Amino acid sequence: MTELHFREWKTPAGFATSAVIPEKLSCGIYELSFTNEELYVGQTVNFPARFSSHRRRWDDIEAVRFAEAIPDELDEKERAAIRSRVEQKRQLRNKTLLSQPVGPSPLDLIVDPQAQAEWLQHDARSEPSGVDPERITLAQRRIKSRVKFEKLRQHSEFTKVLNSVATYVSQVIVWPQETEGRQWSLTALPSTAKHKTNRRLMTLSIHNVEVLVMGEQYWEDENIWEPYTFINTAVMPEIPQEVAQVTAVSTSYRSAGPVHQIFAAGTDVTPLILNIPEVLHAARQLAMGQLRKGSSVLARHHNDSFADEVFAAMDL
Repeated sequence: MTELHFREWKTPAGFATSAVIPEKLSCGIYELSFTNEELYVGQTVNFPARFSSHRRRWDDIEAVRFAEAIPDELDEKERAAIRSRVEQKRQLRNKTLLSQPVGPSPLDLIVDPQAQAEWLQHDARSEPSGVDPERITLAQRRIKSRVKFEKLRQHSEFTKVLNSVATYVSQVIVWPQETEGRQWSLTALPSTAKHKTNRRLMTLSIHNVEVLVMGEQYWEDENIWEPYTFINTAVMPEIPQEVAQVTAVSTSYRSAGPVHQIFAAGTDVTPLILNIPEVLHAARQLAMGQLRKGSSVLARHHNDSFADEVFAAMDL
């Protein structure tokens, strides 16, 4: 059995779990420290959800420690951690689950045994549902954003837009499935920069910087809406000849500093632009720098339906 290596975070009240613990942790052993010096030791395969449930039940958690472990070792490691704390004469808040079926259950890895016991021991009519508020917020966000996505889907440029976004996400953003909706966000028909001669079809932002935008410009003389794309990248030492005529330096992003902005006609040009090695490298540089800054305030505008279509369109 491998040794546990714990990491610790303070847990001040009033901060969301994702703000307290930005890392994406899942399977392992955790230990809660309370203001009265009690401890609670548990195991989980979904640490953020488990920790959030504990915070809803107890308001006196002052710190949490977590050590990664493989599922097959969870029971043994949990017992060892509890035994160690008992030998240290620490007071544990763990309670025995008296009402559960005999023997361990797969449910124990999802819902803490103590939570199961308390759920059965309380009046079901007065006991809170235990639903994570972040899950409710996510549902509300999905419902709100679905309408705009369906409207975008009806647009004549939709297929080109979809394929271009899929190309960008798969080629530029590291582990996009892990950072989606937190470090990077995708919107459909945003109101940003909306004008009688300009309308955006989509915007992809990483942290607080727009990295990929597609929209339409209105040419009054010809009475037409012309689609366009712009991609922001880190400043390139030398602009490739293929995009030299459509690239300029932009300083409109405080958090990123100067960037190179490539502005081209059409919504199907992203794969061609990213096929240029120097551009792809610069796009990844900007993306990585923004991803490393953590969660974005723009995450609340993320369009989950649009993102689902993007992942489904990726050619793996």
